Amino acid sequence: MSSIDNTLYCQLPHNTTMAKSSSSPEQPYQTLSRLVQGFSDTNTQTWWSYTGPILGRLMSSANYDIQTQYACLIFHLYNVVPRLGPAPGTESNIRWRSFMCDDFSPLEYSWNWSGNKDGSPKIRYSVELIGPNAGTACDPYNRSETLELCTQLRKDLPKADWKLFDIMCDAFYDKTSNINNTSSENLGPATQNPNASSPSSLFLAFELGSNIATKAYFMPTKSSQTSIPPLALLDNAITLLRANGCACGSYEPLLRFISTPTGSSLELVIVAIDCFESTTSRFKIYMRSPHTSFSSVLSTMNMGGTLESITPTARENLRDLWYSTLALPLSHSENAELPQQNHQTSGVLYNFDLSLSGSGIQPKLYIPLKHYAPNDAVAAQGLGGYLSKRGMAEWVGRYMGVLEECCAHRGLAAGRGCQTYVGVSVKADGELGVCSYVNGEVYHGGR
Repeated sequence: MSSIDNTLYCQLPHNTTMAKSSSSPEQPYQTLSRLVQGFSDTNTQTWWSYTGPILGRLMSSANYDIQTQYACLIFHLYNVVPRLGPAPGTESNIRWRSFMCDDFSPLEYSWNWSGNKDGSPKIRYSVELIGPNAGTACDPYNRSETLELCTQLRKDLPKADWKLFDIMCDAFYDKTSNINNTSSENLGPATQNPNASSPSSLFLAFELGSNIATKAYFMPTKSSQTSIPPLALLDNAITLLRANGCACGSYEPLLRFISTPTGSSLELVIVAIDCFESTTSRFKIYMRSPHTSFSSVLSTMNMGGTLESITPTARENLRDLWYSTLALPLSHSENAELPQQNHQTSGVLYNFDLSLSGSGIQPKLYIPLKHYAPNDAVAAQGLGGYLSKRGMAEWVGRYMGVLEECCAHRGLAAGRGCQTYVGVSVKADGELGVCSYVNGEVYHGGR
């Protein structure tokens, strides 16, 4: 552990291994929650109470060891929580409406069902940090707080590599652009459309483990700054990557696909890179389609028939998961669209995962539970049924326990949105890699 972690250990209350009123072992997040009660910053106290316990419960339920839980929670407490801005309830209006979640919550958690080599889940979370000047002329796209943390992490995480981060910053954001030259309608806290997000531009994600891995997400902000089409920005990003030794050999096949009738409706949403050595990093291109039929999902996942990954086994598994999580009757036609939703994130999200050093590409599907599942309880039951049939009943029970605690403010059956997506990738044997995404709904009135 780092020196800051050791310093904090010296501050922990005595008898931290047992709760005072219970014979059950005290969890790391509970110990840290008692410590945070002594902090003078009420924003930090509130943000920790909304985020720290969720992370702690996720890690504990995924069988993370105690030392790793402490290290990851301390990292979150000291690096992320103080940078989340005004806490929920401290302002009548949300000052910065993050694009991270549809209710503008700035954090989203994920539970990768078999993310570790031993088959145990891997926990990650994505976050948009919110600076004190977010939405003002000083920081119109809310980048300063994230860039400040990245400067610190360059020193604190020696295994990270920020070369790709710097390239993407240049590709998708114009540092010289004057705010008056932008066409965005959501640059300040008060906007004409209170249901639309603010112009988020930069996110980070942290994959939790004995070593914390960092990922960065870049929205095509330069497009609104300069009127350059998003796909032209993507072309330029690939050119910059190639100039820095990244082959990106699978980009042209993707371009050919998005020029077909099936792929032409895809719109660029965001791109992501791993903040480690570029030879092993991936370049992820997230695109959204307005088409919501299962047949359109199949066509996109095999890129119009150019990939051979959708075997009969994979097709059967995809259909089972799609129909189960969305609670569709078996009679629902594969060609039928889902009920229309009028929202900026409606439709189906995909991620085209490109190898930077070779020519590999892997599409990934994000089943949009937040828009099309009847409610969170039904979606969780469908997912649990699918996974239990595949030998994961124990993990399903653990996940459901955390999910119910996360959504205790309203109950899973009372609505949808606590589960945002189920991410799906196809493995070589036709089985599916599955990842659940969870929104803590920090601004919900029931909290």
